[in-house]
Amino acid sequence: MLIRIPTGFGKTAGSVLAWLYRRVLRGEAAWPTRLVLVLPMRVLVEQAVGEIRRWIETAGLDVETHVLMGGVDAGAWALEPERPAVLVGTQDMLLSRALNRGYAASRGRWPIDFGLLHHDTLWVLDEVQLMGVGLPTTSQLAAFRRADAQTGGERRPLRPAMTWWMSATLRPEWLDSPETRTWLPELVDSCVQIPQDKRAGGLWSAKKRLERASAAAPSEVAELVRARHEAGTLTLVIVNRVERALEVFDALGAAWSEGKGKKAQLAGDAPDLRLVHSRFRAAERATWAAEGGQGFLRRKAPTPAAGRVIVATQVVEAGVDISARLLVTDLAPWSSLVQRIGRLARYVDEEGQAIVVGVAPEDDKAAAPYVAADLIAASEALARVGERGGDVGPAALEDSEAQIATDDPDLLARMFRQERGQLLLRDDVEELFDTTADLSGVDIDVSPFIREGEERDVQVAWRVLDSESSQGDEVRLQPLRRDELCPVPVYRAREWLKGKRALLKRYEDGSWRPMGTEDLRRLVPGATIVVLADQGGYDLSRGFDPKSGAPVPPVQAPPISELAEALERSGESADDDALSAMRVWKSIATHGRETAEQVRTLAGALGLPDDLSRLLDLSARWHDAGKAHEVFQRAIRDDARARIGGTGARRDLAKAPEDAWARPAYQGRPGFRHELVSALGLLEVLRRADPAHPALVGGYEDLLEALGAPPPAARSVELIEHPIVAELVALDREAFDLVLYLVAAHHGKVRCRLSSTPRDLEGRGVRPTIHGVAEGDVLPSLPLATADGAAYQLPEVELSLEPAELGFSERYGPSWSERVDGLRRRHGPFRLAFLEALLRIADVRASRLTTEDQLL
Repeated sequence: MLIRIPTGFGKTAGSVLAWLYRRVLRGEAAWPTRLVLVLPMRVLVEQAVGEIRRWIETAGLDVETHVLMGGVDAGAWALEPERPAVLVGTQDMLLSRALNRGYAASRGRWPIDFGLLHHDTLWVLDEVQLMGVGLPTTSQLAAFRRADAQTGGERRPLRPAMTWWMSATLRPEWLDSPETRTWLPELVDSCVQIPQDKRAGGLWSAKKRLERASAAAPSEVAELVRARHEAGTLTLVIVNRVERALEVFDALGAAWSEGKGKKAQLAGDAPDLRLVHSRFRAAERATWAAEGGQGFLRRKAPTPAAGRVIVATQVVEAGVDISARLLVTDLAPWSSLVQRIGRLARYVDEEGQAIVVGVAPEDDKAAAPYVAADLIAASEALARVGERGGDVGPAALEDSEAQIATDDPDLLARMFRQERGQLLLRDDVEELFDTTADLSGVDIDVSPFIREGEERDVQVAWRVLDSESSQGDEVRLQPLRRDELCPVPVYRAREWLKGKRALLKRYEDGSWRPMGTEDLRRLVPGATIVVLADQGGYDLSRGFDPKSGAPVPPVQAPPISELAEALERSGESADDDALSAMRVWKSIATHGRETAEQVRTLAGALGLPDDLSRLLDLSARWHDAGKAHEVFQRAIRDDARARIGGTGARRDLAKAPEDAWARPAYQGRPGFRHELVSALGLLEVLRRADPAHPALVGGYEDLLEALGAPPPAARSVELIEHPIVAELVALDREAFDLVLYLVAAHHGKVRCRLSSTPRDLEGRGVRPTIHGVAEGDVLPSLPLATADGAAYQLPEVELSLEPAELGFSERYGPSWSERVDGLRRRHGPFRLAFLEALLRIADVRASRLTTEDQLL
């Protein structure tokens, strides 16, 4: 849906409240369960989050609101996908997750967010004219989901997903592409706008006057602001770069100061001076929009007697509800100017003055972060507005644009020019489904689909290390929190971090290691870096400041749930099995049964088809079978086992308390993944029971003959009588492959490819391994839960890595990669990831159950 409503008229409220009414209050299941509010790059999310929470509280509704800005505390929303929730974030954080490469999120976590954000989600994209190359990415993703829904069959979405594009200056051609062209006219015809006969009175008649000024230097801008600011009012100064904001802020401080040098201080009649830009930590940003106290960046915040002057960058162009009497702004692209003017005289019966400073630049370097052509077009448009009397109220701006459309269509096109960038294609999404870590440590860079050039960030946190954290070159840290993270442009980070003591996460084992020259060279957007607090680089009142050498105070973040932390930690490294270290002892069969109960509950709440619910149930009961492997069982210390008596002697334990585990857990088999054992055991059990099953070599008799391979052996009637094996044998090829994939992928670490990892190369064994599993390993006999909740003993099986090989296997048929490729083609990446996410969520929810041990 397209929504074209002027700034200040309540687009966000209208969209969020409409969803709350239809999905939550009336319970209309045809509406998505989650609303995702996407704000443009660089803007602040805190005020929008506060407003939404107030609306929900006023309505008396039980709906959680979450901020997706990185950190371990960003993940709790996924644990209850059947409950209505609102997610708020900027386009980099949300689009990266929609592309399966979530910025500031762990690799193992990526598929969960990817699956959930493409199902049961209403995407509300606010002020899309500010999104740049991220805008066509949103329309392409919507087109792919729409095509899947129209194709039907097994690619059909299991829950609805919708997209609403909102802007005060929305142009349908911004969404045009070969993939959207067939249905875009429908959106244009149904575009939501304020009817012409309603465009009068109230905010439409707000009086806003325009001036141009030649002031350009920070000192000149400061003098202009001091001369025009009025006591008791709010003046908003918006500039185009963070560095310029700092310079103007300093110049204003000097202009309103008494004394010189170290004795200088703000004069008694000086207004409250505030600095706002995107290079602050979330902890400091949260105070700006807080109720009372220091909260100045919120609707109708109290203004001191001398008034207030806020110096800001583009962060206030969307998601911030403030109303200034005076606006002083750098020349910017037309869409940005409209947004900035929207922060002026925002409420009924107010008046305001807008002063645009600077002249159109001659080249792109001088226009940065914009391009000269856009600023030239904006300057020409401002001249047309001036010719019409200089009124920049909502009605006057609409009339000016309509007049320009008639008199100079070329100028109108230049005013609304959008950077297209690299267009996301279906093949890109298919490729991004694979999250396997590259041996070189380099991942597919999705930033060209999200935002332009220098506006690509890394996330930086400052920590103080204690003696327990550091062991040689390896450092162990508590998971990072959203409040600690500060966005820093990649190019600035590369310059500033040279010679600094900084740490980068090592995915293989979850440790942090010192950054080197090569790490800086290969730094990519979305990376998370920890800098030692004594290295400086941040000031509480100025934000990221590479010139600051003062120690940075660490953030004291509030506690989060044990489960949310475990969910994030479990995906942080190839080794981590945080979900196995819970409060109670549990057997594999008990945990499998409890996971099956959880996934059935999820499937029922979401209205999944019965056949998929049964496959998820079977996957849940089998998913942790690999924990019976001796490597996993050895990770639970003997002294801890002895403390609980006979139960500790069992070799089918799936869960044990945190203090029961050896560290490192998998000595001699680094990178060991029990879920690969589960999957290989599944294949071997099926082969033992029915060697000619269609999911193995059944139907390939001609190929076997051509290869000179013997025909498959007869079925094992005795083994097939085992209830859980009988369930496997009853599956067709496609259903078995889905169960096999879900079992392997339930931690997000064994998914599309089976290949050795850097951790395998560190192992000391003589046999080569894949994810710590060797050819000829044994999965011991163990009890597994059946569909009716009982437990039956599975026989011991010997494991083979043959599925990892390319080509057809005489024992197992299609290779692993061929099976996964087939699933991706059949179900599509969105649906397959959604099913994967549901099983993983059920696993996490079952892991938090703290009932007494129920060892079957």
